Amino acid sequence: MKLVDVNQANISLSPQISDETLLQRNLQALRDEKSAEGRRISSPSVPLTAALVKMKWKNRREIYAYQVKEEIFGAALCEVMERYPHLRDKILAHTESCYQHVLSRETATLEISRGLADGDYRTSNVILKLDKEDEKPPVQPVISVAK
Repeated sequence: MKLVDVNQANISLSPQISDETLLQRNLQALRDEKSAEGRRISSPSVPLTAALVKMKWKNRREIYAYQVKEEIFGAALCEVMERYPHLRDKILAHTESCYQHVLSRETATLEISRGLADGDYRTSNVILKLDKEDEKPPVQPVISVAK
């Protein structure tokens, strides 16, 4: 950069930039942006477990209240089983059945989420599946498989 004498009447601090130069700079900026996006997309993805741990850490304040509630509930169940040993098997069986129910619902949700992410499902077509005529339709419809 050259020094400019302030006493001169015609001061020009920045030379006029031609349209060609502006076009070249804009094209280069677009190329750089496209390259950066390509690098971001092609970078190795985060494993599912690491993403879950990160999400758990991010939402730790909300999750902590559920953990405390779970610990209190577990302590109460242990106390009931100690006081009434004849109910121990019934309590454990009921707890196991509830756990299996939650696990099956979580598995179904994960399968639908993966199907949606992979493009195997379409949310626009909804099919209600009924095994028997006398059954009520489910509260939430089953998402159809994409063809």
